This record gives sequence, C-alpha cells and structure tokens, in this order.
Amino acid sequence: MRIASRIGGFGIYIPERKITNEDVLQKLVDASKGYLSKEDLDTIVAKSKHKLTKAGNQTRFWCQEDQTSTDIARLAVDKALDDAGIDAKDIDLIIYTGMSKAFVEPATAHVLRHEIGALNANVIDTQDACTSFIKSMEIADSLIKTGRYETVLIAAGERTYDWADFTCKTVDELTWKFGALTIGDAAGAMVLQRTEDPQYVDNPKHMRFFYKLADGEYATCHIGLNHRFGERYRLNSHSSKLVRLGMQMIMELVVEVLQHEEFKEIQYDNLFIHDIGKIIDEMVLPFIREAKVCIPDNYRSYYPRLGNIASVSLPVGMETAREAGVFKGGNLAIYVCPAAGVQGGITSFLY
Repeated sequence: MRIASRIGGFGIYIPERKITNEDVLQKLVDASKGYLSKEDLDTIVAKSKHKLTKAGNQTRFWCQEDQTSTDIARLAVDKALDDAGIDAKDIDLIIYTGMSKAFVEPATAHVLRHEIGALNANVIDTQDACTSFIKSMEIADSLIKTGRYETVLIAAGERTYDWADFTCKTVDELTWKFGALTIGDAAGAMVLQRTEDPQYVDNPKHMRFFYKLADGEYATCHIGLNHRFGERYRLNSHSSKLVRLGMQMIMELVVEVLQHEEFKEIQYDNLFIHDIGKIIDEMVLPFIREAKVCIPDNYRSYYPRLGNIASVSLPVGMETAREAGVFKGGNLAIYVCPAAGVQGGITSFLY
C-alpha cells in the first residue's frame, strides 16, 4: 500500500508586544553606553539606523516577560489542531523544532505533550536554524510513509530575543550584534497526516526536500553552548557574511533544483520565502524570475512588520497567503529558505 503525508492543518501566533526600531536602538544604547565614548555610541546608533532602513525592518513583536517559548507554541498548536479538525489524543508524534527551546534536555516536546493532553504521542526535538521547520516536515513525512506514525504535530515557539546580545564594547562588535536588532518572536504549528489519496501519493512534486550546505561556515551565525568559539546562549551573527553566504547557497540551489528537467516546467501556485529583509525583493526574487522557472509572483513580505522570525516563516507565510485568499486546498507551493548563512533549503508540497 502506497502512503503519503498531507498537511491536515496549520496555525500561527504572533505576540502582542510591539517593538519599534527606536525601542531596540534604546536597548543597544542602554547596554553599550558603559563601554563606549559618546562619539562611538553615536556612531553605532547611526550605523544601526542605516542598517535597519536598508534591511527594511520597522517593527517586530516580542513575548511578554512571563510568556515562554512553549506558551506561544501552544497557542499555534491549538489553531493547527482546530484547523485539522482533530483532538490532541489523535497525535502519535510531536516534533518540537526551531531555535528557541524550554530545555537542552529533555525534549521540549514533552511540555506540549503534557499541556495539550496528547498522551498517545511520542516526542522528539529537532533544530537547524531557520530550516528547522522544513527538516522536521521531511522527518515527519518519512516516518508517516514507513507506517510508523499516522498523525504528526510539528511546532515551534520562537522566543529568540532572549538570546539577543545588545552590548557592544567596541564599534566593530556591531558586525556581530546587528542581527539581534531584527529578530521577532512568533510561533507556528502544522499537522501532517497519513493519506492514501492518489493526488498526494502520485504527485512527484509533493513533499520534496532539497538542501545545499556551505561546509565549515557554522561560525557565521550561532548560539554558543560548548564549543571553541561563541559566548554561551548568546546569538553571534556576522550579518554581512551571513547574508552573502546564505544568498549564494540559495541561488545555487534554486538553479540546481528548479532548472532541472523534472521541475522546470512545473507551474506552482504559491511561493513562500524565509524573509530576511529587502534583499529578498532586491536580489532573490529577481534571480528567481531570471532563472525562468514557473514560480508565481504572489510572494508577500512580512519582514517590515515582523522582522526575522526564524523557523516559523513557512507557517506565517502560509497563513498570510491564506488570509489573502491566494493559498487554498489543491495549491502546489514551493518554499525557499536561506538559513544561518550556512545553507539553503527548498521544499515543494501540495496543500
């Protein structure tokens, strides 16, 4: 018997605390003024303002102080379960993914299992920067196809500002700290379910996953734990190098995958992108158009309002398109994801 997985439902949550560019610049000033002269502090603020304008970030939304990563994930999960029309007891595997976790050990998925009452579910955590969500989809899809699980919940609660480091002790440190000014919190959840429906089983473009990695570049964007470099539990992100490498990986991958004979004539209904700023409009979209692949021009940027929301960019993009009435059942979608400056990912799926 041939088996596939399908997206039974999804949901997102955006926190209510609105943070402006002026708010994060004030945090930068407050954290750095004890180390810098007034002249250097003015220089850092001016550079940061210029970079934020260039990136296109205007606002972002952060959790309340007492709101945890699993709190916001739970809110997205509730919407995903309602969208799928299932009860938590129907879930047999929970994959908690993304950058923000409740624990190093045990799996953060234990928290969701308990709080939603999914007592029939096994649990596991996954993570790999902004590709975390689609890699979790790939794992879930593979496990469903083996027959091991029938209903898998994927959830991420990105409360990443916890790791933001706004302290610059020198002007040069802004190179590694600017990324902290752009991050926003958000949560996303998705239910994948077993299906034998031929439209999914027989579709060779459904649940396909491709990656390209820049070997040895893991220092470009990382949160240190126990390695030779990196302050523990602080985001270290070399913004210019991250963007340069990330764009290189994703552009090479777009050519390798979408210009291949198997894919180049496929007409997609929706394009989703992990949004990291104006560079998507200025570089990625023109490149995709020049590659002459059959991708629609209906991408909608959320970055000016939400900032960099890490691994939940796919469910947020899907919900944005669904609310606009352009993402519907039967649509063939493609998602392009640069991540951490060290890799790019592409997935295609039938909704």
